[in-house]
Amino acid sequence: MAGNIYYDEEIITPSTDRLDGKPTLGSFFNKDGLLMRTFGWLVRNAVGVIVLVHGLNSHARLTFLRHNVEIVDNSKAILKDENNYYVYKNSWIEHFNNNGYSVYALDLQGHGLSDGWKNLSLNINNFDDLVLDVIQFLNIINDELCLKDKENDSKATWYNVEGCAALSDGDSEGNSDDCSKNVGVGQSMGGNIVLRTLQLLEKTQNDGKGKLNIQGCISLSSMISFQQIASPRSYKYKYFYLPFSRLISGFFPTSRVVTKMGFQKYPYLNDLANFDKIRSKNGITVKYWYELLKATSNLESDMEFIPKDIPILLIHSKDDIFCYYKGALSFFNRLNNDNKELITLENMEHGLTAEPGNEKVLENIVDWIENLHTKKEMAQPLEAT
Repeated sequence: MAGNIYYDEEIITPSTDRLDGKPTLGSFFNKDGLLMRTFGWLVRNAVGVIVLVHGLNSHARLTFLRHNVEIVDNSKAILKDENNYYVYKNSWIEHFNNNGYSVYALDLQGHGLSDGWKNLSLNINNFDDLVLDVIQFLNIINDELCLKDKENDSKATWYNVEGCAALSDGDSEGNSDDCSKNVGVGQSMGGNIVLRTLQLLEKTQNDGKGKLNIQGCISLSSMISFQQIASPRSYKYKYFYLPFSRLISGFFPTSRVVTKMGFQKYPYLNDLANFDKIRSKNGITVKYWYELLKATSNLESDMEFIPKDIPILLIHSKDDIFCYYKGALSFFNRLNNDNKELITLENMEHGLTAEPGNEKVLENIVDWIENLHTKKEMAQPLEAT
């Protein structure tokens, strides 16, 4: 089914003074018939397109916009207006727009305003379904911006990655070098998704750079390895964690995994999450937990399918309490890519889009994107200054 534009009132309570930048709102149905909600903060004569992918138990606007709160100190925030909670001004998205980039984002299935598998929040059937949704969204964006035939069937519902990528062909007249460069930016679980997107496209020989004009991939606090669990490469992970979680998820797929573990270095981030009305307050399902474990294993085992010629930027804090920094470092060092870069952060934790110091992270990202056309081989990690 085609991507659609719908009116704000369908999903957002009207406000006399919307603070979220009044994005263009859209939707599409994925391969399972779930309605995915999308957002676009667009500029005229854009120099490029940035596609944002949020992390687990968040959503697009919660992750990449600011919040209508007063931050008292690093441990506490005070809510100002829960009905007008997302703030465009001084946000990452406004900064991207001010630098000439149109920004697109979606709420992943089971998150935000998008439907969930079996009508449950924080529930999925297969982790790669999230990746297929992103690929479908990339096709829709690509067609809207680059293809001359606006009625092209590539906005249809696809059932596998081959179908997702096949119709946006790099050899087609509409998808040329004149198209805007597309850069994927993913936070945490979204960081895994943007990397996995490259893998699935490459595995099916639907090269992302040719078919979808993907010019770069940025992975923030990436879900490559979990802090409290063994490495996905380890014997324990392969022969204990994965089989055990698969067994439990088979018996209790929709039971919830509830954890009170939150942000520690900057606890006010927990307030930002709890103030959000559309963020699920339930834990993820046991099935989702198994799929997350499997996702890190799949990303590791399919490293060879990450293209060598698409620049990749990893940004990770040494003090990340959720996604293991040394796991990301090991992944980076073994990654066979001609244009890879790792920026290691100090004095930050996991929420790189909202913590103190996020402005510097944002500057690094914009500089990196603007230099894509002149990038040389970068095989050494860079320490943040």
